[in-house]
Amino acid sequence: MRPAVRRGLVAVGVVAALAYVAPMAYLAVNERHIVFRPDQFGGRAVAPIPDSLHLVVNRVALVSSDGAKIAGLAIPVADTAAQWLLYLHGNAGNVTSSVLPQFYARWHALGVNVLAIDYRGFGESEDRLPSEEGTYADARAAYDWLRTVRGVPAERIIIYGHSLGSGVATELALHADAAGLIIEGAFTSVPDVGALAYPWYPVRLIASQRFANIDKIGRVAMPKLIMHASDDRIVPYAHGQQLYAAARAPKAWAELSGGHMRAFLDDSAHFWGHAGAFVQRLRSDLPSGESPPPDAAPPPAPR
Repeated sequence: MRPAVRRGLVAVGVVAALAYVAPMAYLAVNERHIVFRPDQFGGRAVAPIPDSLHLVVNRVALVSSDGAKIAGLAIPVADTAAQWLLYLHGNAGNVTSSVLPQFYARWHALGVNVLAIDYRGFGESEDRLPSEEGTYADARAAYDWLRTVRGVPAERIIIYGHSLGSGVATELALHADAAGLIIEGAFTSVPDVGALAYPWYPVRLIASQRFANIDKIGRVAMPKLIMHASDDRIVPYAHGQQLYAAARAPKAWAELSGGHMRAFLDDSAHFWGHAGAFVQRLRSDLPSGESPPPDAAPPPAPR
């Protein structure tokens, strides 16, 4: 092989290697900014809850175990012995983004108090770079506030995690006593989602933010309700199926429609039928019973 040809092949190889390594390095360096999106989906500006919802909303200030100042909303019901829903939102926006006020109002109508928090770096919480461990600490601070400041018994706390919040909720449920756990639009792990978005890169090897629900859900002993929309375009429906299969009894499954965010509105009867029945079982301390296994994932819609 001529030297000029050899040099040309080496140059091509170097360029190809850089073209592969550079994006991978970008993913590694910017991983937390990719996973956590507090400036999207409504941003950090916490909006007033609309008066038309007729909710009493109290601002809550907490301090996480590492000193981070955490902000949240407490929405009480009249019954002082009612259950509390500890709501942990997804990776973007804040506690008042999009349809969340309507979501809180529907829980309020079920006679359930709501505590919703913004993780560090989100909403009005302290402006720190979010992390997996940080969200875990922030959720624990919210749980401890319910237990100590409000004096809520563990058997009246329901932990709820949506999307990224499912990872936070599942971790909390491993280490805190509560009546039950609800996860909606949950993933098996962040690296599994990342591998779908970046199939050419070893995302599972380089990811530091893991939120590995699939490794934890089988160790959560409390009653569980796992809900997932079959038309979810953000977190595949199959992730919910896998989590339900890995979960131990008592557990219940709810297949919904309405995409990643709007199932409680667009599939209202199914959503609130399942959620209401789960809450009632927890109130009555009745056996949860298992749902039938979820059906196979539906085929993709034709383009």
